[in-house]
Amino acid sequence: MFVFALLTIGKKQGLYSIVSLLINIVLLLLALTLYLTLQQSSLLVICIVATVLFTIFSLVLVSGRKEKTYVAIIATLISTFIALLIAFATLKLTASNGLHFESMQFVLVPPQEVFMAQILIGSLGAVMDIAITLTSSVYELYEKNTEISRKALMRSGREIGGDVMGAMTNILLFAYISGTIPIILLYLKNGYPLMDTFSLNLSLELVRALTGSIGIVLAIPITLYLSMMFIFRKGSRK
Repeated sequence: MFVFALLTIGKKQGLYSIVSLLINIVLLLLALTLYLTLQQSSLLVICIVATVLFTIFSLVLVSGRKEKTYVAIIATLISTFIALLIAFATLKLTASNGLHFESMQFVLVPPQEVFMAQILIGSLGAVMDIAITLTSSVYELYEKNTEISRKALMRSGREIGGDVMGAMTNILLFAYISGTIPIILLYLKNGYPLMDTFSLNLSLELVRALTGSIGIVLAIPITLYLSMMFIFRKGSRK
């Protein structure tokens, strides 16, 4: 049904979306296999390389080899990595106080490294969506009216970004928290206190959601700035 819906509604773009999804799945499996195969390798470093490839393949296949696609790729990577650095610095400064890594102890890998890789991959999708939405909107506005001023175009982009930002932040929060519903119900059914249950099972999910939200917020000014820079790079418009 998923493939049928994509091909029926998206047609050629839907086909490209399916291809990009399959490529990303293969890349993820290759990245994890590479990590397990190479001794002393870093999961986070491998995921960083995979993230760059995810972004390039996804946006180029879906949006084509266009200037707005390249702007979206650059904006996505910058916003995602800044959000990751903010999360990394915050966790270092607070010594991960309040976070519970018990659910990841069984993987026999430092849980903090796995957690940072989760943050990176999890934030990427939302940031990518914001970046391509804004670039497509801004370029479409400019193509419809090439006489539009930089100030007016920037203002329109901010309004679009503001509308999308709230929805994407909530979507990210719901997506992460929904996965914990079964384990939360299990804890509550066995008499665990409500606050302890939430602390044990939602601490990591909330940090992932908040980091992704930071990436979303950062993506708006970064994407708009890059779009303006490329659109008006010849200095023909003020």
